[in-house]
Amino acid sequence: MVMMSGGNEAEPQTAQAPAVERKQAQVLVAAKDIQLGGKLQAEDMSWSPWPEDVIPKGAVTKKASPAADKEHVGQIARTPIFAGEPIRPERLISTDKGFMSSILPKGKRASAVSVEAETTAGGFILPGDKVDLILTRRSDDGASSETILENIRVLAIDTTTAGEQDKKSLSPKKTATLELTLPQSEIVAQAQQIGTISLALRSAQDSADDAAPENDQRRGMSYVKYGVTSKSDRQ
Repeated sequence: MVMMSGGNEAEPQTAQAPAVERKQAQVLVAAKDIQLGGKLQAEDMSWSPWPEDVIPKGAVTKKASPAADKEHVGQIARTPIFAGEPIRPERLISTDKGFMSSILPKGKRASAVSVEAETTAGGFILPGDKVDLILTRRSDDGASSETILENIRVLAIDTTTAGEQDKKSLSPKKTATLELTLPQSEIVAQAQQIGTISLALRSAQDSADDAAPENDQRRGMSYVKYGVTSKSDRQ
């Protein structure tokens, strides 16, 4: 109906369609950011309303698992989980399993390297950072250094993983656990026998998993395996 007032034609009135109420479900989500290796506490999780028709696959609902917020306490995040993101059981591991072996990608190895604060970017390298490995050899003629591996992920400092950091620097005489391939592990093992390894922190922009070496022409270090001198695999 169009209403007339004072000779002016009023705007036509259209009926508003009633809003359709979407069914909600309670989904278990992260109450705050949970880092890789973080051990879940009760306050890290909360139930949040979520439209039933868009619940992500694998998400935990209160209807299906009403005690999930208690059952997951003490489990460890095998990947980072961001605040408000649904918690999926496949992204958690139980504490009775080996944490380091659970988070390692297929084909990777965890290798420990002895380091000191002065050889690790002033001690500000943290678990989760990417680094380059520099080998320094000393002789009567002096010292020489070369980069033997690039863009290597730090899994842990001493026994502290990314989810357990309570310090912002690396104390002297600690062990850095690195994510390596098997050939890289062999290179690092031999490098520790012939010199000192330093860790050089990479910037976030240079830390992508597929980041290319800065100088493709530079060769890796020579090493001896089964009596045969070879060049290191830098990939």
